[in-house]
Amino acid sequence: MAIRGNSVKPDKKLSKSEEADKSKKNRYRQLNKLQNILKLDFKNQSLLNRALTHRSFINEVSGNFKDNERLEYLGDSVLGLVANEYLFKHFEMYHEGDLAKIKSVVVSETVLAKIAMKLNIGGFLLMGRGEELNGGRLRQSILADTFEAIVGAAYLDLGLKETKKFILRHLKDEIERVDALTYQRDPKTTLQEYVQKRFKNRPVYEVVEEIGPDHEKEFVVRLLINDIECGIGKVGSKQKAERNAANAVLNDIETGKFQV
Repeated sequence: MAIRGNSVKPDKKLSKSEEADKSKKNRYRQLNKLQNILKLDFKNQSLLNRALTHRSFINEVSGNFKDNERLEYLGDSVLGLVANEYLFKHFEMYHEGDLAKIKSVVVSETVLAKIAMKLNIGGFLLMGRGEELNGGRLRQSILADTFEAIVGAAYLDLGLKETKKFILRHLKDEIERVDALTYQRDPKTTLQEYVQKRFKNRPVYEVVEEIGPDHEKEFVVRLLINDIECGIGKVGSKQKAERNAANAVLNDIETGKFQV
């Protein structure tokens, strides 16, 4: 007796319009997930989608897509406004130059990319395949630009009040961190407090070279944290060389380059 096999119906092939609908629904599910992470509720999700669209994506797809560069331009200005207003109101004793220094750090590419990384913004980007294969989702410049574009989109869709809350949720800690590191009087004390708090250890200063005759000697001092060289100071006295080395490390901490 012949055994009849189970007939398996092949998957129905979707039409182009059905494929487009399916892709659109998947994308809006992704955008809803990101909005939950950002704690933002966009009325016009297409603005958020545009904020996440890298220019490399436009070159590889057909359709009415726009990249995020104009939103990035707008977001940069909104970030600057919110940061400047916060600094003006909360740091009344600081001069213009001091405020400008803090602001330049907290809205820097390094800091914005760090925030974008924490929010996993790279995972939601639309970008060309070539850019993605070259590590575009983790590239600092792209992440920072995208964060600015999201700020620009939020400003257009939700207004300044909600956008300000979003920005300060992420920038206030950075402002306080940079202020604490930059404006204490003694860089060695500042660095020691930071290292003790983070590593339960102390920075170590070592003279590695003395250059020149006694009456105009230069000292080269290296700074070690957890036995790793983190900074070098070179100047005409041992104490100043240690301060220079501490300052160099503090600058790296401020800009996010410090890694131990």
